[in-house]
Amino acid sequence: MKQFKENIPPKLAERMLIDESEMVKFLWQNKALEFRYPKHKNRLDLYADEKFLMIAKLQFPYMFGNKKRMGFMELYIVNRINQKLSIAKGST
Repeated sequence: MKQFKENIPPKLAERMLIDESEMVKFLWQNKALEFRYPKHKNRLDLYADEKFLMIAKLQFPYMFGNKKRMGFMELYIVNRINQKLSIAKGST
């Protein structure tokens, strides 16, 4: 979420996202969400645990759209899960 010409305080933007988005609220309630505000980029970034992102994707499928191809978020989640599985198995 970028502030273009408006001065939206980061705390207000966080509260609005938590109140308005079911997925963000789910992640926040499970303490899997982290808000970061890099001042040099002037935007609010949201980070969440991969496990809870997958659960949120299953609970709120309409948030990601009904595309036949995978988007960046789906590719990222699958990649992270595969990395953790390969680390757990050990490299052969």
